[in-house]
Amino acid sequence: MNSFKTKDISYEVKDMDMTKGQVILYASRFNNIDSDGDIIELGAFAKTIKENGPEGKNRIKHLYQHDSWNPIGKPLDMSEDSSGLLITSYISDIKNGDYRKLYEQGIITEHSIGFIPMKEEHDREANINHIKEVKLFEYSSVTWGANEDTPVVGMKGMNQIEKSAFLVKRMDALSKALSCGTFTDETFVQIQTHYEQVKAAILETLKEVKPPESTFKFDKPLDLVAMFDSEDF
Repeated sequence: MNSFKTKDISYEVKDMDMTKGQVILYASRFNNIDSDGDIIELGAFAKTIKENGPEGKNRIKHLYQHDSWNPIGKPLDMSEDSSGLLITSYISDIKNGDYRKLYEQGIITEHSIGFIPMKEEHDREANINHIKEVKLFEYSSVTWGANEDTPVVGMKGMNQIEKSAFLVKRMDALSKALSCGTFTDETFVQIQTHYEQVKAAILETLKEVKPPESTFKFDKPLDLVAMFDSEDF
């Protein structure tokens, strides 16, 4: 029996119009090998969109953090293009409009899908699993890391310089939200928690960065006593 899976994707907000409460986003990318060795192929969502998308039974939900008890929107349009699963999603103004504000302030930038693989082919030689058809249940906005070691999914695969720049940009967005946001108390607590996680991640990243080695070399050891005894001093 195929099991339920989730797959993350970062920095995939394509456009938004919060006057209408709409966000255009990629919820999944094609032909990318993830940490599980999976590749979702073009065409994998075609059947599930037709059957359960907005023009079908309309049963696919937009959740927050894969929490089935916390739906925050619904798909208005779903399609596949050459890049991935493209969705125009309506974001509800529930909870004082917090979710819309999190998008507007650049705090929600990442998404993840929850699905069951229906057709797969495993390439044993390359150790890659090709997912050719899925049953999609939901796509989620994801912001807060599960722990301080993984504050955001967007850090996966980054080098140290990219990671540092990403974290600083993230911290700046969170700082602005804390200083001028109009969120509910619960969301403010979440933002503060994530701020502390990102700060800890920045400090940890700085520890990993090694200072450049000096390229200056002396031809012979310096005689400091002779230097200070010379007429130049």
